[in-house]
Amino acid sequence: MKDQQDPLFVRRDVFTSTRKKIEAMQSHIVKLTNITKTFFTKSGPLELFSNINLSFNPSTSYALIGESGVGKSTLLHIASGLEKPFSGEVHFGEQNFWGLKASNQSLLRLNDTAIIFQQYNLIPCLSVRENIEFQSRVNKKHNTEYINEIIEDLKISRLLEEWPENLSGGEQQRVAIARALAAKPKILFADEPTGSLDEKNSKLVLDMLLNINRKYKTTLVVITHSLNVASKLEVCLELKSRKVAKR
Repeated sequence: MKDQQDPLFVRRDVFTSTRKKIEAMQSHIVKLTNITKTFFTKSGPLELFSNINLSFNPSTSYALIGESGVGKSTLLHIASGLEKPFSGEVHFGEQNFWGLKASNQSLLRLNDTAIIFQQYNLIPCLSVRENIEFQSRVNKKHNTEYINEIIEDLKISRLLEEWPENLSGGEQQRVAIARALAAKPKILFADEPTGSLDEKNSKLVLDMLLNINRKYKTTLVVITHSLNVASKLEVCLELKSRKVAKR
């Protein structure tokens, strides 16, 4: 047995301490601390939510529910780095997002996040395929075989040469979902991803999102009004009375 003074001997307590430090550093993908959002209107300030503390952890799936108008989409935009809170901090890993240079903020959003927007936000001058591949080519995670699998699974292969304006709402939704999945993000935010889809396609999309979460350990955050959708995710959060709580 090696002497504990031997420099090659790794003591259990040192190993355990180091492992815990590493796990602590990896305990969240995105962390919100004391987040408050206030809008200023003609009639005075309107506080949408206040002092929200929330962590989105690796490999975990989250549902965010709440009544219309309570600020779910705004909270998603803050968590993804698209919108600045009135006060509080947003951390991507250990980095204080709003303390970074704008160029570094853009790199974090590009490499670590993807968003399925409620309004789709497809680029009108790009074909369907070009839209799907856009972020994955910019962040250098492009994988043709993987993208083709997504296209087949979402049943949009016949649409690849079309322009976004020629698609139905449901088709645009599926293209937006394909674009987000193709980017291989660490955390995927989805704002009502099944909102424009029928029951069959809603199940298809939800199954795909959950498969990405399990297969690639992608953190998944889904805004939904459907309690059935929310029940399929690991953690259900409710935004109510300006606070977020587990349901």
